[in-house]
Amino acid sequence: MDVGFTGTRQGMTDRQKLALSSLLYLLHGDCEEDSDDLVFHHGGEPHADQEAAMIASGVFWSTKKYRPAKKDAKHLLERNHKIVDAVSILIAAPRSLAEEVRSGTWATVRYARKTMTSVIFLDP
Repeated sequence: MDVGFTGTRQGMTDRQKLALSSLLYLLHGDCEEDSDDLVFHHGGEPHADQEAAMIASGVFWSTKKYRPAKKDAKHLLERNHKIVDAVSILIAAPRSLAEEVRSGTWATVRYARKTMTSVIFLDP
């Protein structure tokens, strides 16, 4: 099972961290695949991505980091599309559940919806 993650530069709230841990633990337990086949895909950015990767590792998921070619909006968006294209579920930890126009997290969610990738929101 491949699961992706998108979150903010502000990091996750304690509530989001707990929800992510519980969700990944449940997905791990419900999965009939070998633990080696459970991959958590993330962007490797400071704050939310790194927090999420540490949580995933702690509940026995392997992690895969995607780095953009450059740190500009175009390359960050391309990196986020690659994450979505590699997964069957995207976990989103937005700052607010109200959709924002100029947000990388929400742009990634919109792309996931466009590609019919399942999205799970972690309520802040």
